[in-house]
Amino acid sequence: MENYMSLKAIRQKVITCKNCDLCKTRKNSVPGTGNQNADIVFVGEAPGKSEDLHGKPFVGSAGKKLDEALEYSGLTRNQVYITNIVKCRPQKNRIPNDEEKIMCGNYLEAELSIINPKIICLMGNTAYGSILNGKCVSKNHGKIIDKDKRMYFISYHPAATIYNPKLGKIFKNDIKKLVKIIQKSKRNN
Repeated sequence: MENYMSLKAIRQKVITCKNCDLCKTRKNSVPGTGNQNADIVFVGEAPGKSEDLHGKPFVGSAGKKLDEALEYSGLTRNQVYITNIVKCRPQKNRIPNDEEKIMCGNYLEAELSIINPKIICLMGNTAYGSILNGKCVSKNHGKIIDKDKRMYFISYHPAATIYNPKLGKIFKNDIKKLVKIIQKSKRNN
């Protein structure tokens, strides 16, 4: 793994990355953004159409759902860090393949190492499966999993709340629970 000294260095590498074929069809790569000292890092699947156009994560309709959940929990984007498993949009919003996930893996690992958050929120089956080999967010959302000296929190991907509005309240409550876990850990330290 390359040793990145800063999020800025990772950002530059992501912007110019040609590690896989996704670079051939992207408009923009999408490095993570947010607070370098964040207690919480949110990890999604991959950029969508809006993110590809703007070069920023979660700026489309799923991003609005994430913003609503953050606000419901008393947070803003400035307080967290938001990134994806894969940094370029797969064509037709397909799920990233294993090679693409592997090629972007160093970037995500470097982001997490630099930020060293108290907890990492894995949003959706791709993030959950990629990092924890987990299956079925619906059975595991709201749970905490410790692995490799990191704490992970499982939740739905905000896009799922668009396609299944019943998940909207569940997602918001998951994020609120996540924030309470962080607040409690700060009081206990």
